[in-house]
Amino acid sequence: MKKITTLSAIVTLGLTLCGQLQAETLTVGTNPQGSLFYSMGTALSKVMVKETDKQYRVSPYAGSSTYIPMINAGRLAFGFANGGEAAFAHQGIKNFDQRPNGNLRLVGVAISTQTSFAVATDSEIKSIADLKGKRLGSGYNSGRTFHYYSNAALSTSGMSIDDVKKVPVPNFVKAIGALAEGRIDAALVPMNVGVGKKAMATMDNGWRYLSLDNSEQAQQLVNENLPSARIVSVSPSDNKTGVKEDPTHMIEVDFYVITGAHISDDTVYELVKSMVAHKESLGKAFGAFKRFDPKKMAQSNPVPFHPGAIRAYKEMGIWSS
Repeated sequence: MKKITTLSAIVTLGLTLCGQLQAETLTVGTNPQGSLFYSMGTALSKVMVKETDKQYRVSPYAGSSTYIPMINAGRLAFGFANGGEAAFAHQGIKNFDQRPNGNLRLVGVAISTQTSFAVATDSEIKSIADLKGKRLGSGYNSGRTFHYYSNAALSTSGMSIDDVKKVPVPNFVKAIGALAEGRIDAALVPMNVGVGKKAMATMDNGWRYLSLDNSEQAQQLVNENLPSARIVSVSPSDNKTGVKEDPTHMIEVDFYVITGAHISDDTVYELVKSMVAHKESLGKAFGAFKRFDPKKMAQSNPVPFHPGAIRAYKEMGIWSS
């Protein structure tokens, strides 16, 4: 009897360990809590844990320039990046100068989002041109892509970050906090990001977006400063925090789910197919995912797509390469 009991215990332990091995844990790198990427990563992980046999876990970092190299080195499974930053990272240019991340791969576009400079509602600043000589966040050492956002937006009025009073900030979250506290005059605020809504509530009269120039030359300059970026027109509505002017011209960029070459084809394939199958659940988990459009997941970019994603897109009939 004792031998049977011991054997039973060994079998039970073996099954438990087997189950733990099968429940693969995949870590998703994001920006800090309160950021758009953190909210997206949390929602994606929540839905994937429920709908797959894998454990997805969010791990926030100071910025994407921190976690992208970790994905490239095989230390993280997934993350998020806008199209321009992904290209910089893969090629080893701009904020990734001489540090190419050749193992970086695209999973697909999760959402597109709009961004512009925001100022206090009662500010005398009415246009991008009015930002000349004003206090703006700069540096963005933990989220360098916002340096290129800054130059892209400022370029529409013939300026760069060198034409303003630069106030060092580590990332855009801190910059928005500085705007709320009156330490800078304008900050880049991604549409409906949580920290932006918090600033709206804590500032006496809230804040409003500045509208960019929408000329053909401005479009070209924005794309030169931030590849894959474009200028779009946004109209005020209850679900577009800070949009006052009609229309308000803003920078729009595709935000990709990214991964590394070390992740298996089957895992990436499963992620793509699960995102598509559970689009509604993603939207319920985080409102920004209501803009997720499976038909636009395979947007072209200098960074190669992961083979697992390509297999899914061919099945979906949206792979054109």
